[in-house]
Amino acid sequence: MKNIIAILSVVLLIGCMGGHDVPLAEEDAALMALLDELDACQASGDREKCYQLYSQISAEYEKKNLTGLQKHYQQKMLLEAEAISAINKNRGHALMAEALQQLATAYMVEGRLDSASVEAHRAYRIAPSDTVDFRAQTLLLLAQIHLMSANVDSVEHFVHAAEDIYPDVQQTDLYRITHAYALSMQDRSEELLSLLPSYIAASDIYGQAELTRLLMYRHEQAEQWLEAYGDALGLMDITDSIARSETSTNMAQIHALQHERQMETQRAEREAEKARFYAILIVVLLLLLAACVVGLFYRRKARIAHAGELEAMRLSEAAQASENLVREENIRLQRLYYEHLYAIILPILNANRGKNGHINLEEASWELIEKNTDQVLPGFTSRLRQQHPTLSTEDVRFCCLLMMRVPNALLADVYGISPSSVAVRKQRMKKKLDSDVQNQTIENYLNQYII
Repeated sequence: MKNIIAILSVVLLIGCMGGHDVPLAEEDAALMALLDELDACQASGDREKCYQLYSQISAEYEKKNLTGLQKHYQQKMLLEAEAISAINKNRGHALMAEALQQLATAYMVEGRLDSASVEAHRAYRIAPSDTVDFRAQTLLLLAQIHLMSANVDSVEHFVHAAEDIYPDVQQTDLYRITHAYALSMQDRSEELLSLLPSYIAASDIYGQAELTRLLMYRHEQAEQWLEAYGDALGLMDITDSIARSETSTNMAQIHALQHERQMETQRAEREAEKARFYAILIVVLLLLLAACVVGLFYRRKARIAHAGELEAMRLSEAAQASENLVREENIRLQRLYYEHLYAIILPILNANRGKNGHINLEEASWELIEKNTDQVLPGFTSRLRQQHPTLSTEDVRFCCLLMMRVPNALLADVYGISPSSVAVRKQRMKKKLDSDVQNQTIENYLNQYII
């Protein structure tokens, strides 16, 4: 339950909140562009822009599960906000509170609850008094921190405090999920079961998935197996809807980008045709005047030739820039692809977590993982087995988890090993696959088996 709360907190808080000091972990065009832009921003001294870039870079590292780099740039956000507060106190304090809230969330996901609580309290104290919605979100963050440490009284206190200062916070998915888990921990089953249907109906599709999962868990505890089975079917429908919706959106975006690129190419061709036409026309005119002004003819011809070269260079640079934008968008869409695949499979993993915290997957769960992987990444496992027939079934399933970008901590729970041993397992898998994979990450190597 703690892992579910932590992961969901990150997603919901980011949704509600609206120089290379550290080396990149892997080649990423979007991240490189942000870092290049940050260099220019630091040179110009625009602190507001630098703050926003630090925030975007931190979010990119969060998607890669590189928490150390994520917190590094969150600390830089805090420093920039402190500098801004020296010029504009109210604006600077608002940015400092935002940075502290993000830092507290990162600590909570890591399980460092004391540090998370300290930073969240700092965020609440420093936030301007007129930002009641932000202060209410921070109180809910404190409630979630205490929820993870099973401090029920503190959870209830912070939930009520959030309601008091900003009643509209009750209309948010973050409040509904926090309140529902608080009731669950207090064993207030009747109240919880009476609220969950309305909470599920009012939430977005991601909130529905989380609250339906909690409802299924409560029915299982009460040994109401028929209701739990119905909840499980509903949860499967919701996760399928999420997958279909996101896949449809991603494909539409890809098609739109492809169409835009095609239109840009056609416009460039038309411009080139115009340039050639005018060049020929000018040459003809110059030839007619050549008898009178030979010297002028040669000078003008040279000038036109130079202008044509500059135009060709400009068009080439514009085409290259357009291609780079499409490549960056494809990288972003692919990252979303993996995140949604991970969201589909996360309920399977957490549903099989034992009392000791380890995840004990049965054969049926493994088969479902393979099936879901092939549904989102069609033919992935069959192509992998065809290219590497020596891989065992366990190896293929491990590769499926890697394609979902499952964090090392969660992989460690699945295989009953320490997080540091996960890196060793990845290294062994690289040796099984191909010698070429030694020069890149195993996740990048597996990307070639995606259609």
